[in-house]
Amino acid sequence: LTGSHSTYETVLAQIQGACKGYFLFGQNPAVGSANARMQRLGMANLDWLVVRDLVMIESATFWKDSPEVQTGEIAPERCRTEVFFMPAASHVEKEGTFTQTQRLLQWREKALDPPAECRSDLWFFYHLGARLKQRLAASTLPRDRAVQDLAWDYPTEGDLREPSAEAVLREINGYEVATGRPLAGFSELKADGST
Repeated sequence: LTGSHSTYETVLAQIQGACKGYFLFGQNPAVGSANARMQRLGMANLDWLVVRDLVMIESATFWKDSPEVQTGEIAPERCRTEVFFMPAASHVEKEGTFTQTQRLLQWREKALDPPAECRSDLWFFYHLGARLKQRLAASTLPRDRAVQDLAWDYPTEGDLREPSAEAVLREINGYEVATGRPLAGFSELKADGST
């Protein structure tokens, strides 16, 4: 589960043990939520938590330094959640689009490469998807078919093998297969494979 806002249902699923893992991108529910205590207790009941941010945020360290550690509700030595912190690239270190609060989609160019192990969200999801496709390639389980059938052949660039944000945007927009012309709108989509 991921998103810009953690829903009440998601947190309840975490607390009840129905939600096993959680990706956190661009949010910090351990301190930035209406009920941060409930968020921290929910995250303490996960099997795994992936946190991608510029710095080590409270949602990445809740298991060792939250108020619930002080009260004994979360014991670091018994907290079952394995936290994976993966440093993210900042907005100037990646190309692509962003949507602001007015829902205006804007393109931005990359100003410089990200430092050390920092990577863009696009890089993370592209390479995660490629690994999942490879791992499930020989599976005969019907549930794995969706991953096996993903069109995941975006070109990569540079030493970091950064996927082309422009190619992904083109795919999201839709295009005519024969000509490569971008579609003007969703009404041009066809079910025959030509778009």
